[in-house]
Amino acid sequence: MSEVAPKNGEFLEGKLWFQRKGSVLTVGLTSMAVEEVGSVESIEFPDTGDDFDKGEVVATIDGSNGKIEVIAPAAGIVHEVNEAAQGEPDMVTEDPLEEGWLFKLEIQDTSDLKEFAGHG
Repeated sequence: MSEVAPKNGEFLEGKLWFQRKGSVLTVGLTSMAVEEVGSVESIEFPDTGDDFDKGEVVATIDGSNGKIEVIAPAAGIVHEVNEAAQGEPDMVTEDPLEEGWLFKLEIQDTSDLKEFAGHG
């Protein structure tokens, strides 16, 4: 069995998902997180070019039922943020797996993701 970084997975106890294309990860909420946070009131997005260590809080989502801190699954630099979701935060809960992604992170080392291999 090879130690290959997964192309997608869930983290933060199943509340967040990532999809990997090369070294770029797209990160968003899972339906579990959507239920937990309720209707989204505000989202604090990172800026493009910000860099984060694995486990650092990249974005914060405030909802009617609570708050979720979105952490980086791997160290990297913010490649892109979902500008559509900045203008329309509901998108994050209405279509969390497609249009409602949060940010894209260009990661330095895919081995940061090895712990997520085999989780789905």
